[in-house]
Amino acid sequence: MPLLNINRKTASEKMWKWRYKIQHIGDSGEKTLSDFSSSESGDSKRGGPAAVSSAAAASNSKNGEFGASASIKTLYEGPNSREDYYNWVDYPPRQMSKSAARAQERVAIKVYKVKDTAKPVISGKFSLRYHMLEIQNPMLVAAIAEILKKQDSHLDISDNARFSHPFRELWFGYDDIVAKHRSLEETEPADPLKPYLLLLIRLLDDVFADTRVKLKALKESGLISFKLAWTLFPKDKTVITWGNNCELLSKVDNTSYHSHAGKVTFTIHGHVLRFDGRGFLWETYSTTINEFGGNRPITELEVYPLALHETAADVRARSTARGRKVLDYQGLTYAKYSGIAIQSGVKEAGKHNVEGRVLIDVIGYNRHHLAQGAREGTDPQTKKRQLVVGDDEDTTPISTMSGNANITLAPASASTTVKRLGVPAQERNKKAMLELEAKEPLLMYMFPLIQGYALKNKLWVSFFIEDIETMVWNDEAFEHLVYNEQQKDLIMSFVESHCSNAAARKTKQPKAMEDVIAGKGKFSRGSDFEVDPPLTPNTGQGLVMLLSGPPGTGKTLMAEAVADRSRRPLFYLQAEDLGISAAVLGANIKKVFQMATEWDAVILLDEADVFMAERHPQDIARNELVSIFLRELEYFRGIIFLTTNLYSTIDSAFRSRVSLHLLFNALTPEARTLVWRKFLDRLAPSGGAQAEQQLDVKKKAAVPNSEETVDESITDEDIKELAAWQLNGREIKTAVKMTRTWCDHKGYEMTLSRLENGIKVTSPHASKASHEQDTSLYDE
Repeated sequence: MPLLNINRKTASEKMWKWRYKIQHIGDSGEKTLSDFSSSESGDSKRGGPAAVSSAAAASNSKNGEFGASASIKTLYEGPNSREDYYNWVDYPPRQMSKSAARAQERVAIKVYKVKDTAKPVISGKFSLRYHMLEIQNPMLVAAIAEILKKQDSHLDISDNARFSHPFRELWFGYDDIVAKHRSLEETEPADPLKPYLLLLIRLLDDVFADTRVKLKALKESGLISFKLAWTLFPKDKTVITWGNNCELLSKVDNTSYHSHAGKVTFTIHGHVLRFDGRGFLWETYSTTINEFGGNRPITELEVYPLALHETAADVRARSTARGRKVLDYQGLTYAKYSGIAIQSGVKEAGKHNVEGRVLIDVIGYNRHHLAQGAREGTDPQTKKRQLVVGDDEDTTPISTMSGNANITLAPASASTTVKRLGVPAQERNKKAMLELEAKEPLLMYMFPLIQGYALKNKLWVSFFIEDIETMVWNDEAFEHLVYNEQQKDLIMSFVESHCSNAAARKTKQPKAMEDVIAGKGKFSRGSDFEVDPPLTPNTGQGLVMLLSGPPGTGKTLMAEAVADRSRRPLFYLQAEDLGISAAVLGANIKKVFQMATEWDAVILLDEADVFMAERHPQDIARNELVSIFLRELEYFRGIIFLTTNLYSTIDSAFRSRVSLHLLFNALTPEARTLVWRKFLDRLAPSGGAQAEQQLDVKKKAAVPNSEETVDESITDEDIKELAAWQLNGREIKTAVKMTRTWCDHKGYEMTLSRLENGIKVTSPHASKASHEQDTSLYDE
């Protein structure tokens, strides 16, 4: 039987071929100029150039040259053609007669059906399903065009309207079509559109009959099939998904099925609200459901309508609270963070554990991580998606730190690309968003991630908004720092004076001293910052402080304490963060200095010896590193702390660029006594499992700014004994910490004997003596 069918088909095709050729005997199938209407060219009537050209072409066609004939040959798609392969023939396929074509054009709606391969074939008979609907009546097309605009479907009322299976637009617009018909019945019974609308409604009832029956049974059980999943997601439906390991609400735009490499997926295209550094705008967000067999509970899908969630009201409240939190992060914000952060936009994209202090900085993320400039987001498509946007006149080239740390930074030139919203613009944005929220819930659609910089990880990442905590400054660190009080006051005075330069520059106060070359102490080369002469030698230029001394004497703590006391981020760096090759050092240090200046951060470059070592003619590579560092440091206008254990090896050219040199000598017995007291004072009451009661704490000696007291089992004499051990501050801290852990675990009291045993296991090299070690290396 199949062979017979093939023969009949082949025979029919051959009969049609020869019938066409017999009817067109003598016709070469080519069109020349004479075959076209003479009305197309007046020249041919007058025997002008066209007529002459036609005659010449006729004579040239006889010589057989390639392309010599001025004619057109038409080829047609032949048998056995497919999308990726066409069998071209010189006769057309069988076509509809004119009378049949006219009959087709008379109908208001045309319906196309195909074999339904999802249903079984019984005795060679196929079930059919609706494949396409074509609406030809102009009135009907115009009527449903207005209705389907709600589904983001825009029809051309001058052309037929075509809809393909599964007829998503008509499914979700059905109720509006019925309402339109009822409205005509009540207000305009004689309207000629009414019968056409009723005809379409009856057709749609038939098209969706099976779908409605299946959906009713499935929804009663809270189930859905993969093929009918699209019915759950009308336009603007609020859906919930567990995106990026947190609840995410989005609005549906449309849905689509895709097949690739034998796998079928269902994608829900929607949009969420996001802050882009300037304002709030809608951004596309898509979720994919992989094909599954049978039926699944709706609430087990990767995404489903929020209305079906068992605690939908609580989800809305949590998402709205998260969105309100974003309104306070429009500027540069210094905060604490504990959780997972997402790194994207680079090859090593992934998740990172972030613990500690971070900077919320969307503008900085866009500029430094995504390399976006001032023109980003100015295209018409982006502007259409903008909901609220800050005014240009309210941007500040180097932004004011907002939220937990309010710092006024120096203004830069108007041409800079670093533009963050000023406080007035932030407040207007917030007010505008809250006004829109009062009319319609919007904040619950806020994207759960916001961009910034993880200071400890040294990465540009996206933070989960719910894991961002308020910044807690440590004011006690500066008080607990064991250092000369007058010099501590001097250091803070220099830092505060340097920080006040923004106001001095803004009011254009007279300059006490200027460099011979204007621009030193500024980011003048290859940057976007203004170039103008510094105010004074140390306050107008960068403030460079060198901290030298043995390990554990408080150098790092000094920088940390000053940063917290001045309410500024601490940008901790080591040599490997900048690179130890000349090829990368220059670019890295420019970027680091630029970021620190934008943030008004305090840089701590720990163990900076590799960049400060004295240059030697034999070590060209080292010389190049030192030269690059010196050059960039000369034009740095921020605050930087440099620590070293080897002051005597520092290059003389570098020493001349240091604003302050703080010398940290080995701790004296008196200093060690004070350090021991401070660490013991900070201990919480004992929590040993076997302790009968918590140990009382009382102060044995006057300790400034200390609210805690030393363990009562540790006397003044005991502390003097402990101070006899030649330890640095870090070693004392470790000994106290480990001994306390031991005592808590065993339920012991902390005594001199146990502390000394702790010293012996944490610092076995330490000796107990009355004389001090040689510190001549750091004596000046």
